[in-house]
Parts: sequence; C-alpha cells; structure tokens
Amino acid sequence: MNLKYIEVDKDNLELAVKIQNAIFPDEDGRQNYIEGITHDPYRKEMVNYIVYKDEIPIGVVGLYSYNEYPDDSWLSWFGVLKDYREKGYASLIFDFFENTSREKGYTSIRVYTDETFANALLLYEKKGMTKEYYSNELESDFINNTTIIYSKSLTNAKVEEWNNKFLGLTAQSEKEIGS
Repeated sequence: MNLKYIEVDKDNLELAVKIQNAIFPDEDGRQNYIEGITHDPYRKEMVNYIVYKDEIPIGVVGLYSYNEYPDDSWLSWFGVLKDYREKGYASLIFDFFENTSREKGYTSIRVYTDETFANALLLYEKKGMTKEYYSNELESDFINNTTIIYSKSLTNAKVEEWNNKFLGLTAQSEKEIGS
C-alpha cells in the first residue's frame, strides 16, 4: 500500500477541511489548518498533510509541538475517511507521523484524545504508546474528566510521563468550536 502525503497549504486548504469535516463532523478544522499555514505563535511547529492512495484523498494527519515542550511531537487531525477504514491505512499513516517526528529530531510522540475514538485508542496501544489520564487545575471540568494522553519514546530511553503539565486544552477547544 503506497500512500502519498501532501502538506496542507492555501491551495489545498478547502480539500483538507472537507476531508477533516467528513471524518470529524462535529468539529470545524478550518481554524486549525489556517494556523498551521500561518504559523501559530504558540507552537514551535505545526504541519498537516492530506493523505492520498494513488490520486484519491483518503485521510488527514498532522504533527505539532508546543514552544514550552519542544522535544514532544503531537499527533493532530489524524483520521481516515469511512470507505478506507479497517484496511490498514491508519497504521501506515501513524507510522508516517512517527517516522516524520523522529526525522525532525523529536524524542517522543504524544496524542491527546478521549474514549470516543475506541479504534484509535486500540491503534495507539498497538503502536506501543502508554496511556495516562490528563487533569490540570487550569483546565475545565470537561477536559479533566475526559482527556487521555498517549505517549511513546522515539529513543532508547523510557518515555517520560506527561504528569498533567498544562496544555491549554480548554482554550483550544473553545477556539475550535468558536465559543
């Protein structure tokens, strides 16, 4: 299975948003992609990709890092369109994220999620990621009651637990839904 990854830019932004909205119908990724293109000042890096099988777009994936935690690469907008699920593509796309993060010099990969995405949770565990529940006094009760962080070391060292370091997820959620 040969996949191609094309970085999201102003020319393919609408396609990326359309794919992301099909995968995650309750969220609007437009703001996230625009910040990726214009370099969000709170992020060390943010890059998103449209994933193609042959010439057909089948999903999206991205990575970003926080300025405060420059050694950690975070998985973003990772998803496969419904018609292409359960065919092994998600595993290949995750491998792309992991390998790209390693090539960029990150020492660990992380993702925050919740139990809504059961298949994704199984994939993260299959890929050797460790699970911890996130709670931080600066976050909303909703974030603290639902968020899970998965982590994996990209070196021979054991992965450092996240230990509830502040991520600003409440503010990110509010920005994404336009509250």
